[in-house]
Amino acid sequence: MQVSQNIKIENAYVSNSKIYLDGKEIQLNAYNINGNNYFKLRDIGEKINFSVNWDEATKTIMIDT
Repeated sequence: MQVSQNIKIENAYVSNSKIYLDGKEIQLNAYNINGNNYFKLRDIGEKINFSVNWDEATKTIMIDT
């Protein structure tokens, strides 16, 4: 992958969308950017039982299921 040189700044708004897991409403911080909802991967991991770690030395995200 290559980082784009055309960086565009977008506004993010807190989303009030309801989120369900196994039919039950859960609370997650969600952000709406251009009509799309975004969640922190680490927050999702906490809810469905996987961990997310960052290796600064290699600039790598590690997901452990």
